[in-house]
Amino acid sequence: MLIGTRRHEIMKIMELQNQATIVELAERFNVSQMTIRRDLDILQTEGKIRRSHGGAVRIRSFAGASYEHRSRQNRELKLAVAKEAAKRIRDGMSLILDAGSTMTALACQLEPFRNLKIITRDLNIARLLADERRFPTFDVYCTGGRLSKWANSLDGLYAEKMLAGVTADITFMSCEGVSLAKGAMAWSPVIVGAKQVAMKAGGKNVLLADSSKFGYTSLAIFAGLDAFDEINTDGALGECEAARIREAGIPLCVADL
Repeated sequence: MLIGTRRHEIMKIMELQNQATIVELAERFNVSQMTIRRDLDILQTEGKIRRSHGGAVRIRSFAGASYEHRSRQNRELKLAVAKEAAKRIRDGMSLILDAGSTMTALACQLEPFRNLKIITRDLNIARLLADERRFPTFDVYCTGGRLSKWANSLDGLYAEKMLAGVTADITFMSCEGVSLAKGAMAWSPVIVGAKQVAMKAGGKNVLLADSSKFGYTSLAIFAGLDAFDEINTDGALGECEAARIREAGIPLCVADL
C-alpha cells in the first residue's frame, strides 16, 4: 500500500471511531509500529490528529453553524445534559443562560419552576420564555448588543455592559469545544467578552457540553476548565476522557442517557 493511501485509510478509521491505537493500526495495515508512529507524526503535523499515549485521537474543528443546524444535532445528548443541569435550579433563583441550542434545551426544562429571574443574550430563549402560559411567573431580561443573525444571539460592548451590572445564583455556559489543555472554546473572539463577563456575574458557573463537544477545537478560548464549578455532560463521553478531567480536579457530572 502506498504511504499516502495508508494515511488516507488511517484518517477514514479516525473519522469512524475518533481514536485508534498504534497496535491496532499496525495490525490492520500489516506494518511495523514504528511505521505507524511516523504516519501519525505526519498527520499530527498536518493538524488532522492529536497524538496520545499509545495512539491518536481525531481533531475536530468548529467554525460556526446556524442555530437551525445546531438544534438538529445531538438532540438526545443535549436533552440529557439539560435535564441534569435543571436539577441545580430552585424556585426564586436568578439565572444567566448563555446562548445556544443546549441552553434552549435547558430553558425548556424550566416550566415547573416559579419566580425565576432569567438573563440571556439568546433571542430564541427570550422568545420561548415570553410564553405567558408556560412561564407565567418569570422575569426575563434580554441583553442589548450586536445581533448575530445566524445564531439569533447578542454580543459585543452593550451585551457586556448589561451583564456586568447583574448578579446571578448560577451562570449556565455553553461552548463549541472542550479541551482539558485549552479549556472551553467559542466559535469567535467576538463573543468571548460576553461569556467572560457572564461568568463573573455568576455565584456558580456551570458548563453544559454534550459529549460531542469534547475533542473539538474552535477559534476562541474563553475560560479554562478550572474556572467552572461543574461541567455537565452525557454518558456517551468516553471513560478515559472523563477520568482525565476528574483527575485534574474538575467536577464532572455525567447525565444518564
